[in-house]
Amino acid sequence: MSPVEPPTELRERIQDELERNRRWEYRLPLYGGIALLICAAIVVVRVVFLHV
Repeated sequence: MSPVEPPTELRERIQDELERNRRWEYRLPLYGGIALLICAAIVVVRVVFLHV
């Protein structure tokens, strides 16, 4: 049995969705870095100012 080819419209929609997901993957390290900086700032403030 040969695989069934999806219609052109469906294939284009799938490609667009994959491209959007790929763009999110490129942004994730940036967001992760920002989250780590925020966590580090919270720890520094607690240690320096609150002595917890």
